[in-house]
Amino acid sequence: MNFKETLQSVELILAARDVPLLVGETGIGKTALASYLAKKNDWSLLVIDGNLLKEGEIGGLPTITTYTRLNAAGKSVKETTTTYAIHHTLRAIDEEIANQRTVLLFIDEINRCEHAVQQELMNLILNKEINGYHLHPDVRIIAAMNPSDSYDYETVNMDLAQQNRFVWLYMEPDYAQWLDWAETAGIEPEVREFIATFPDYLNQHHEDDIHATPRSYERISKAYKIYKEKKQTISKSVFFNVIRGNVGKVIAEEFTHFIESDHLPLLTYNDIFEGSPDDTQLQLRIQKESHTRLYLTAKNIFMRLEKDTTTDTPLTAYQIKRIISLLAMYPVDLMIGMMKDMRCNTPHIYHQVLNEESFVNLYFKAYCQV
Repeated sequence: MNFKETLQSVELILAARDVPLLVGETGIGKTALASYLAKKNDWSLLVIDGNLLKEGEIGGLPTITTYTRLNAAGKSVKETTTTYAIHHTLRAIDEEIANQRTVLLFIDEINRCEHAVQQELMNLILNKEINGYHLHPDVRIIAAMNPSDSYDYETVNMDLAQQNRFVWLYMEPDYAQWLDWAETAGIEPEVREFIATFPDYLNQHHEDDIHATPRSYERISKAYKIYKEKKQTISKSVFFNVIRGNVGKVIAEEFTHFIESDHLPLLTYNDIFEGSPDDTQLQLRIQKESHTRLYLTAKNIFMRLEKDTTTDTPLTAYQIKRIISLLAMYPVDLMIGMMKDMRCNTPHIYHQVLNEESFVNLYFKAYCQV
């Protein structure tokens, strides 16, 4: 499942008070999904990294305390009992609950910890209790793990009874949704254009080199932003080594060549709306573009229009006409996809163009061709 489908599935599972288990490669966006969900619902997000825990750390080490009781003869006698300290994250949960907050507990790398630690986490996840500590009913839990059948990870498999207590969700990367996210997350335009041009590079494994993941490009974006600001003091070879350390040699070479070459830039808002656009030339340009780059072009333009559009400042008749003209130049399957995307992600401009008969006719004409 892609990010959006996984998110909707998680919301349904949590509403049913069950525990979703996200399964996906490292860097694919499992933690980002938990962060997005917490922010969306105004929940407090707390994270436990299973692979960093040692036995007894989450369950608490035993300590001896003394108490007084009456024996059969009615005399006071001192006894000792074993109690357990609690993990700082569990204490943080209690503090958030005391402040009337709903907590989303994200337990990551559940299959990359020691077997004893895994058993402790299972008690917490499935029984909501560990060594006398009881998890508050208002705590939502999401667990996550790497694929257990991959040779890239050292994993500890769960038994069948444990597996049956989760709702398993297999998460896969989706370049189109990553581009949507990258726009809002402030990923550098050149990085987004690179993925739009080479979508397979978003999540690519190399047998003898570093794997490229969606998380890799977050780091590349930050490094590239600094590099652009300090080109006079940072050499190209140093920058290349940083990129190589994120995605491997092959993609690093492609990326550095991409940003240094005179590659054809994406169509922009100005190309479509400013001056006197030549639709014949635009049509020829669009025919030469890949679906991914066309998708990113439309997304960039629609997002800009959405930000500038309010109830008091609606689209002009000219802007509506140009939107419809742009869509009409797109391949039929992509045009339908962009119309659906407008409905979900840019509702203000969608409802305005929907009032145009030419837009509705364009949709049904395209739908009949699919």
